[in-house]
Amino acid sequence: MDLKDIDFNKSLNELELKDWGEAPVHSTGLVFKVHELRKLPLQFWTNEDFRLMILQKISLDYLVPIALYRLSKNHFSSGELFAGDLLYAIVRINDDFWKQQSRLHYELDGIIDSLKVDLETFTEIINDYKYSYE
Repeated sequence: MDLKDIDFNKSLNELELKDWGEAPVHSTGLVFKVHELRKLPLQFWTNEDFRLMILQKISLDYLVPIALYRLSKNHFSSGELFAGDLLYAIVRINDDFWKQQSRLHYELDGIIDSLKVDLETFTEIINDYKYSYE
């Protein structure tokens, strides 16, 4: 799925033409959250929403292109756990998905390559830093 083909004004229920309905009464908080997110238009989603749903392997065809776009703008995009937790969720996706989505896999490779360069640059900056109190 291309990013340009996703209507951000729609929810996953609308995009997939599949309404999951309400979460069962005795569900966990996670299940309630997933059901609520499926009703929320994508334009209102946070990085945490993407992280959570991607880790649950839900609607990856729609969510991964958006998450990769966000990561291309900021490699350390994060939800509520730690800097870069969105990237962590993406790299945890199993190989079967990436084999079917080679273009997206190529995008992820580009993000990771760019991140490696950033890390090398920051490592050099930190190593050159002279502590002012010495």
